[in-house]
Amino acid sequence: MSLTRRQYLGRVGRAGGVSAAAILGGCASNQQPDSESVSVRIGSKPFTEQKILGYLAYQRLQSVDWVRAVDEIGSGNSLSNWEATAAGEQHLYWEYTGTAWMQLPPRHETRITDPNSLYERVQSDAHSQQLQLAEPASFSNGYVIVADATWAEQTGVSTISELATHLRNGDRIPGIAVNEEFFHRQDGWPGLASYYDVSTEDREKLEAETFIVTSIGLTYELLEQGRVQIASGFATDPQLDRSTITVLEDDRDYFLPYQPAPTAYAPLIDNHPEIFEELAPVASALNKPTMRDLNKQVLINGDHPFAVATQFLDEEVAVDA
Repeated sequence: MSLTRRQYLGRVGRAGGVSAAAILGGCASNQQPDSESVSVRIGSKPFTEQKILGYLAYQRLQSVDWVRAVDEIGSGNSLSNWEATAAGEQHLYWEYTGTAWMQLPPRHETRITDPNSLYERVQSDAHSQQLQLAEPASFSNGYVIVADATWAEQTGVSTISELATHLRNGDRIPGIAVNEEFFHRQDGWPGLASYYDVSTEDREKLEAETFIVTSIGLTYELLEQGRVQIASGFATDPQLDRSTITVLEDDRDYFLPYQPAPTAYAPLIDNHPEIFEELAPVASALNKPTMRDLNKQVLINGDHPFAVATQFLDEEVAVDA
């Protein structure tokens, strides 16, 4: 049975029970603004990158004297996290801008590929639902199309447009492996093929003859084994650092930005804007190579997301005196 994205990325369970306060030390906003501490329930989706992001927020806020961070990391999908946070049942998690735009209420079909414009539109949607989005991290964990590096060099295919031309010509069609979600989602394979002018007839022929629909982790292994030459993936997958894999340029900007942003219950931020201020240095410290490395530490090295987040905060995120 093939694995879903969440199953593949969520193999490592949470590692609760360790306090980061002693590690991180004091923060600029540590002075209690009110007479009582503020509980902040922090959640995430169940796959590895989300757990790492969740623990980055949890531990950063745990080090603030007047915040009582509550670990609810690792359960629920995008919709359940969004709705629970909007209702105040949960207070904070990280959501991706592209996911919020395409998959969450009110859901949009218009493609917006400029990161700033997309963030502003998503922020407006969130505000209307009792949610606030902080400034996102700079990286996007959107879909990517990758190729076997040797095949790409031999064919001269370095962009998705060139791949589409190669597929339309019908000569020596490569094997293609995609994950199930990408195969079925309209903003995945069906929309991509149409946008890059692969006809329905050519697409159906490809799906009948050269396609393997599988789980995320196996797409890269099939490339390594030489069983396919093209595969789908995600921009922060650590496997993309392999020298045997070439990421094809999305030269017509089909894929939306998927930047993670701290997403919180609006009344909490209205009363305590310092919470987003505390998380700003964390988001600023994250970029695509960094996130790939953090994911690698969990998925390949076998470290716990909690431990990975702790070390990153301790070594890479400035703590004000």
